[in-house]
Amino acid sequence: MSRQSVVDRALKDAVIRPVAPSPKVVPARIVCPPESIDAVAAAAAKLSKLARTSVEPGVEMWDAEEIVDSLVGHLEGRRQPQDPPDVADWQMLYVALQSFVDAAPWQRWSDSELFTMRLDLEGDIVERTGIVLGAAGVQHGFSLTADPDALHRAATGESDARQALEGALIVHLDSWREVGGVFADKARRYGWSAEASLVPQMYTVRDGEPADLDLAGARLLSLALHAVVACHGKRLVAVDAPPITGDVTFDDGTVGRYDVSRP
Repeated sequence: MSRQSVVDRALKDAVIRPVAPSPKVVPARIVCPPESIDAVAAAAAKLSKLARTSVEPGVEMWDAEEIVDSLVGHLEGRRQPQDPPDVADWQMLYVALQSFVDAAPWQRWSDSELFTMRLDLEGDIVERTGIVLGAAGVQHGFSLTADPDALHRAATGESDARQALEGALIVHLDSWREVGGVFADKARRYGWSAEASLVPQMYTVRDGEPADLDLAGARLLSLALHAVVACHGKRLVAVDAPPITGDVTFDDGTVGRYDVSRP
């Protein structure tokens, strides 16, 4: 069923067969997200009852979309965080992801060349290993983990791998066709190009199970991606050079800092 067909049916049901206890009324106006106004206006034009009803754009409803994403993630079997990222943090993360994809660091480093990272979110410091995926041309992406060997064990199906990957932050980059679902919807919402050949989907591991990112995870991932892109930009730095450092300021004023040693 096409998106337009879904909107047509939803609007018709709302006007003709509203869910109780909502009364049957003809609205004077319909307010919808700006990105949906064409579809809603087309659906309204098909209903004579709405001939005098105006269709107007409202404010962007990304917060509501995030709630829906969380529900879908739960239904798909991913644990949900108690402290999810807000819209501003998702925006920053997708900007960092786009910079990472544009840099294409897998053309320079393989998954055996590890980044040693010290990530600091205003005194909350973690040390992780960053791994760029894609040199073999099979799976593009990025992983941030305390136990890089666990990724290889997970790939071979070893039973302890999920527990060893606790807290790992994992990005897979695939085609639109391979991504689909809530991850594709989120990417579109945050401006990912319809022409892009690689589209991100992100998850973590919590209590040994796949989970959606929490706020801290999204910020750590943003910091780590900035760090890799910074390393990629310093092409002539020697392998034994001091760590590369940088800062990222988040929307609420929180300052994150990365110190990264390149492969």
